[in-house]
Amino acid sequence: MIDLKISNLLIYLILIFTTSSNLVFSSPYFDLTLIICLIIYVLRWNETNWFICIILFMLGIYNDILISTPLGYTSSLFLFFYLIDRIGNFFSIPSNTNIKFIIFSLFVLILFSINYFTIYFIYSTSIPFFVNFTSYMAVILLYYPLNFIIGSIQNKYVRVK
Repeated sequence: MIDLKISNLLIYLILIFTTSSNLVFSSPYFDLTLIICLIIYVLRWNETNWFICIILFMLGIYNDILISTPLGYTSSLFLFFYLIDRIGNFFSIPSNTNIKFIIFSLFVLILFSINYFTIYFIYSTSIPFFVNFTSYMAVILLYYPLNFIIGSIQNKYVRVK
């Protein structure tokens, strides 16, 4: 069953627009791929179905092609944060924003560590720690404002419906 409700179409269009703007707006201090991961994590999905996973996978492949990262890297990130969100919903965590924030921050820091140590040990390349860490911290700092904005929009839509 394909979930093509208006609210989900708007979510998909926002994700596609943000992914496409990743090509134009690139900065070492601000990573739009991580912002999209945050949006995927913060959204309250109506239901879980395979169509959402397929959309996120295709969106990740599209992002990989746009910014020339290894094919499958971004889609793995998107599906990983979607999985974390679904597991949190299964354990009834969505009502507590602070616990969701701690879980998100923990996984972003684990992702940073994996990326940084992979580049350092496997590729024997030293990159400045601060430059790499800044984009991850920016995403962690944007959690509460983005959660408030998306929550307000989704609550307003639910009230109108």
